[in-house]
Amino acid sequence: MQLGNICIIVITFTSMLLSVEAFEYAIFINCLSSVVCACYAYGGALYTAFFLAWCNVQAFVFSPLVNVAEQPSVKLLVLFLLCLMFVALGIGARRN
Repeated sequence: MQLGNICIIVITFTSMLLSVEAFEYAIFINCLSSVVCACYAYGGALYTAFFLAWCNVQAFVFSPLVNVAEQPSVKLLVLFLLCLMFVALGIGARRN
């Protein structure tokens, strides 16, 4: 399980860095990472979930694909994923 956590963290961090300028479509990896973050948070792995949430928020804020004003549906999807992450973080923190 430890190797899986490290792989997910490295992939999320790398996609966060790539989504800013180098490869804009890496933001979709961060969308999947948001769901993984919610699963980790609900399961009680809060430190891993907080780091994944930080990476995902940074990727969503600085991504050129999300900051397009002509596509409000993308912003609603990002808002939904962020709410899902932080609600699961709250539930996981309360359970622990």
